Amino acid sequence: MRTPPSRRAATAVPPPPPNSGGARSRAPDRLPGDVIIAALAPHIRFSDHLAHRVVCRSWRRSCRLIGRAPPPFPWLMLPPPAPAAASAGPPGAPQRRVFYDIPGGRSYAYPVPASRRYLASRGGWLVLAASDPPRRRLELLNPITGMVVPVPWPFGEDPTTEGFHAVLTASLADPGCILAVATDRLVRYCRPAVRGGWATLRAPGFRYDTACSDLVSVGATVYLMDERRKLWRADLAAAEPKVERRDTAFALPQMLAGESARWRHYLVESLGNVLLVVTDDHHRRVGLYKLNWNMRLWVRMPASGLGDMVILLGRGCSAAVPASAAAGRAPGTVLVARQPWRSTVQQMGLNFCGGGGGGGEQPWFWTETRLGTGLEDDQLVVRKTVPQRPGEFTAGDSFWFFPAIDKMDCPPRQDGAA
Repeated sequence: MRTPPSRRAATAVPPPPPNSGGARSRAPDRLPGDVIIAALAPHIRFSDHLAHRVVCRSWRRSCRLIGRAPPPFPWLMLPPPAPAAASAGPPGAPQRRVFYDIPGGRSYAYPVPASRRYLASRGGWLVLAASDPPRRRLELLNPITGMVVPVPWPFGEDPTTEGFHAVLTASLADPGCILAVATDRLVRYCRPAVRGGWATLRAPGFRYDTACSDLVSVGATVYLMDERRKLWRADLAAAEPKVERRDTAFALPQMLAGESARWRHYLVESLGNVLLVVTDDHHRRVGLYKLNWNMRLWVRMPASGLGDMVILLGRGCSAAVPASAAAGRAPGTVLVARQPWRSTVQQMGLNFCGGGGGGGEQPWFWTETRLGTGLEDDQLVVRKTVPQRPGEFTAGDSFWFFPAIDKMDCPPRQDGAA
């Protein structure tokens, strides 16, 4: 007859399951609030996190565990305030800048140092130039968190180098992030996340132009294009980076009589491809081309080739983003940030922008048009503004900003886990 187990044996802890090696399993380090945050996660938007990210340490930790997907549609950083509305301060003092969420129709204000020149945006960071001697340098700024990473001036003591393009290959939270700048016949790059120094590559023949040259990255590979539509490419993550050149120049249709003979060129990365968008100064004619590097060709691309994408254009901030996040805008829509000071045509007195506040008109900040069947076809261009007080903004440049918050914005867990 089987003897019933004793009371002590019945209440003993059961042995570990087979193949566990006898190791003690430990439940995940969770707090009571994690369950609440997990339940709310599908309903917490990026803007909600911005509003409540400083509630408490536990909240920030829980938000870090569930992740904070950035908004799929970039914000538009509006021009600085008019002199009458700006607070007086020394050069480089923080200045309130408005970031406008176009699909959401909401504005956010963050301090950005005054007298800084905008160069590029990526992964929540702005690349700014403080070119006033003797403290000439670059600055990487996350306006949401207020973090600033200074970077030495890439051109040493050379006072003649003022015009150049810049690009970040990734967010600064990525150790492989590379900051690259390009000017006449020269490419320089560094790794700001590890405080690396500048390295130099020669790009023979490349000519910088404010409106007609551009720089874009696909991963760690950067592409440069000048006003002749010739290309240079370099893989900056290679052990020994080298610059390759392709003559991809092609003729564009003649402009109508009496119009400017200049086209604006924008390089855009989309799903690992390099796109070239060509527009006139009025953005009434927009052409789209896809790069075939091996064939040395820019291949004409119809709007349908974009799929579910809209194009954002701006010097140092062009991108392709899902149309589903663009508040009803159809695929093939092109939004161009107004940048009157980024056009050499502006300096020649052919400024299309107008509306800088003269005659009581509120300044506008971006235009919207559609990709047509060809550069010969005129498209309807709609100027866009935002709710504002008269005289609140200057007629300066607007830029696309890609908001994000890096992991470094959240405190580490008590157990030291990432």
